[in-house]
Amino acid sequence: MTFIVASLPVRKLSDLEKIKDLTDADYVELRLDYMNRLPDIQSFVELTKNYKDKIIVTIRERDEGGVNNIDPKVKSEFLKKLSELNYLYDVEAKFALKYNIPYEGKIVSVHYFDRVPPYEEVKEILSKFTNCIRKVAVIAKPGYKQLLARLLEDFHDISVMPMGSNPLERIAFSLLGSNLVYGHVGEETAKGQMHYKDLKKILNYVSIITSSPTTLTG
Repeated sequence: MTFIVASLPVRKLSDLEKIKDLTDADYVELRLDYMNRLPDIQSFVELTKNYKDKIIVTIRERDEGGVNNIDPKVKSEFLKKLSELNYLYDVEAKFALKYNIPYEGKIVSVHYFDRVPPYEEVKEILSKFTNCIRKVAVIAKPGYKQLLARLLEDFHDISVMPMGSNPLERIAFSLLGSNLVYGHVGEETAKGQMHYKDLKKILNYVSIITSSPTTLTG
């Protein structure tokens, strides 16, 4: 099953009020790395508690597509508090390993913006994590389709996505088994996103077509 994620840049706490307008998506990703500094955890929880089951918290590292530099110790403490409160978040694989971030039941991701890595390199990283959703995003350079398709074949609970390619390719990979597909809400947070409402329309249409009985006449 594919879940549609609406990715929301959060630059100030008041931006969290937009969540209520995005609940037609399966999840709303809160990109907190768009903030200059992370909010007080209690303030964040108070503003998001009613949508706890609908949100994914992401504090992306700069070298993996993040916007602002967030102190790693502050980020680490924030994520560990979210874990205690049973929030869903997306954490980079290398950050999770370095700072001992709880990852079971969460999203563990790895991003390649300037190259298509060898399959064995990605496999080695992903194999360190179990009982979580593993996510791989790769720049659309020669070999990326083959890499992402092979990852879908070899791993369960995985999301794969190309960056910088035709947005329809993200839908294609979701039809092949990628379980998360990200769309923007008016501003791309990664290259190759389409608006999440367009994702919904296309996937709903595909679902109708594939579930309709086919009859042959002649």
